[in-house]
Amino acid sequence: MNVFDTVMLSRAEEYDAAKIKDILAAHFAALGLNAEFFAGKKVAVKPNLVMKKEPEAAATTHPAVLDALLSLLRDMNVTPVIAESPGGLYTAARMESIYKGCGITPVAEKYGDILNRDVTWKKMRFEKALVCHDFDIITPLYEADVIIDLCKLKSHSLTKMSAAVKNFYGSVPGVTKFEMHAAFPENERFIGMICDLCKMFCEEKEIIAITDAIVGMEGNGPTGGSPRKIGCLLSARNPFASDLLAEKILGFEGTVPMVREAAKRGYMPESVEKLNVVGINPENVAMHDFVEPDSTKGGGSALTYFTTGKWGNIFAPKPKINLSLCRGCGECAASCPQHTIEMRKNKEGKKKAHIIRKNCIRCFCCQELCPFVAIDTKKNPLLNIITKFS
Repeated sequence: MNVFDTVMLSRAEEYDAAKIKDILAAHFAALGLNAEFFAGKKVAVKPNLVMKKEPEAAATTHPAVLDALLSLLRDMNVTPVIAESPGGLYTAARMESIYKGCGITPVAEKYGDILNRDVTWKKMRFEKALVCHDFDIITPLYEADVIIDLCKLKSHSLTKMSAAVKNFYGSVPGVTKFEMHAAFPENERFIGMICDLCKMFCEEKEIIAITDAIVGMEGNGPTGGSPRKIGCLLSARNPFASDLLAEKILGFEGTVPMVREAAKRGYMPESVEKLNVVGINPENVAMHDFVEPDSTKGGGSALTYFTTGKWGNIFAPKPKINLSLCRGCGECAASCPQHTIEMRKNKEGKKKAHIIRKNCIRCFCCQELCPFVAIDTKKNPLLNIITKFS
């Protein structure tokens, strides 16, 4: 069996740590992940903690999945470090707040002092990259021999889907993410950069991708969408192969840019039919009405033509401030890679966010990191007409 074309797929109906541990134990055994594999290696667990959100919001990796994984690793005498860097400032105090707010702290404390508090980073270079050769990487992931990519399956306003590959963007420290958005404002190049980043880790480290797809997020993810039960767990040693299957499960088959780019590069088989899926039949869990982000609804060649290149500024979906929900916290302004959001006082003297359109690169960082879900997606009404002919 070629483990790098293999994806384990199991039903998981609830966040029961004991049941999840049994599923992961079976997955690890099939993928050759035992105590001998881990012996003498530094192990890091990279969850998705995109922002301070309670587990029930389905924006972050659920603590029960982390608990199950840590218990399984302890049985193999493995003590990992839990490391992540969401958007915004990368400081020890902020990370403590994120860990606690996402329900990670009490789980980690059961297994020792394993939460990362080292907020330094180091440079990694990837000579085989097609778009970006140099990355700043948080130190625990830079130093790890094995990275367990403990991601959450979600929709995403910029990349349509967030899962195993996109989760590696959290290896880039804090505000450096915003700099990367500014450096790669075109969506195609940004997608290529993410593929380079993930492939770099696959070349330099042992990667284990575990996707929390028990309850995912649909709509305007990765933080502003709605929880949606999917009811499964995926495990793989190739995050690209895992995402190929995840794309099908969400009913997004053939339409997720990162998956299509990875397939074009030959990082995994070009179709689910050529994967070695072990466990349940993907057709039995595939969704047919999973809500995609407003920014990507429609699809089709005509829509792609009118939302890229010279037409992009006119027709492409854009973030829009919902003034009735905006609290004037300034998080969107702080997270904007182009510094194109200003805080202005309204007639009542209250500060509200304002987007300077000419500088917006439509990265949707503001939507992703707004704690009050006050960023909507504005679409040109002509796109509805264009879409009918795509």
